[in-house]
Amino acid sequence: MKYPDGSRVKLGDIVTIPLPSGRARAKIVMLGDTREHLDIDQQFLDWIESDKKLLEPSYVLVEWVDRNPLAHDDPKYAPVGNYMFTQLDECVSRDA
Repeated sequence: MKYPDGSRVKLGDIVTIPLPSGRARAKIVMLGDTREHLDIDQQFLDWIESDKKLLEPSYVLVEWVDRNPLAHDDPKYAPVGNYMFTQLDECVSRDA
């Protein structure tokens, strides 16, 4: 798996993800192409593995490094976890 610039993606890489509210930092914790992962909650990992379409080969699973930028307290909506599936496109940049 590679970033758009051709460099290799590694577990634990810190990336910056653009969001409507700004940019947020996250750590890559699972690779879609190899299914390699860091320490992820076993139940969550079992859920991902139960449906192979949740994490496609061109995607990664990231965990927010700082405060979860998608968190909210609105009871009308489902709670938001600290993980997000995302494709590594030109909008996602690796932190140096």
